[in-house]
Amino acid sequence: MNKKIIWFLGFVILFLINLAVEFFLLPLWDLDNTSRNDIYFKIWWLAVAGWFFFGFILLTRRNHIVK
Repeated sequence: MNKKIIWFLGFVILFLINLAVEFFLLPLWDLDNTSRNDIYFKIWWLAVAGWFFFGFILLTRRNHIVK
């Protein structure tokens, strides 16, 4: 399977995890629509940015090594 497709599927999986947390866990813990869930969203965006930047760097390095 192409590495870029796997990288993109990682974003899809991250999105599905986010949906599950927002629809099930945050309301269960009474954190929905409060300022107490800010730490979750900070960690969430760090994970997305980390997946994007580190994954992109690894993909470009592998393409340069293979060529």
